[in-house]
Amino acid sequence: MIFMRILPGVLKELTKHVPTILFQVVEWSELASELPKISKRIIQKEGHSHLFDKLSDYLKPINVQLTHENLQPEKVVFDKWAGKKWLELYFAQLFSPSGLFLDLRAANFATDKPTLKWKPTGLWTQFNEEFRLGLLDVYDGFYLEDEELYYKGLTEVGLISPDWPDTDKKKLGDLFKAQFGKASSSEVNFEMGHFQASMFKTFNFILTKKGKITKDFLYLGIYLVTLYASLSETKEELPVKEIYLNMRKQFKR
Repeated sequence: MIFMRILPGVLKELTKHVPTILFQVVEWSELASELPKISKRIIQKEGHSHLFDKLSDYLKPINVQLTHENLQPEKVVFDKWAGKKWLELYFAQLFSPSGLFLDLRAANFATDKPTLKWKPTGLWTQFNEEFRLGLLDVYDGFYLEDEELYYKGLTEVGLISPDWPDTDKKKLGDLFKAQFGKASSSEVNFEMGHFQASMFKTFNFILTKKGKITKDFLYLGIYLVTLYASLSETKEELPVKEIYLNMRKQFKR
């Protein structure tokens, strides 16, 4: 695809794990308008310092320390503790209206228990607020077992169209649930192949419905794929629901 060929190098590396069908269901005009922003953020670090300062204080309660220092990747221990910290960080940033750093790959971290040190790259975004709150409704609905809220969230983020028949809404809802990981009792393990297959099926279904999604899903896809890249290295089963509900209580909306 043309879009893939003109992406900055670091973003090409990240998006190679995102099913290319995602780019077919995002509005091209939106993607084209984002390219200059992405380049400035990655190359010139535009907006980095402002968000760095905002999130430095915001993430202190969960012992995630943002740093400008170069970190040694070998200092990351891929154990259950690290997996929990990455999930805490992933969810905590979704509660931040100020924006979020997207690159959760392990090379940007160092383990210094009880602290996870993080040198965020210039890849960041600020979700449209309706999308961000809708995404939280999706997670609330899923983890609180509130089907009505779950489908309300899917509509708010634009994955489901209000005029779809109920059978199609349920089909999409079931497909999207697979991205929450492979459950084993109350804990979940994370496999990149499983994530990629889940995303392909979800966006392929939207494509067959001739639907379109916003650019926020491109950023969410990158955020999720970098999370999976780190969590899959731990090979641990993680208490995702417990972690989400703790972050929900900690940060609220």
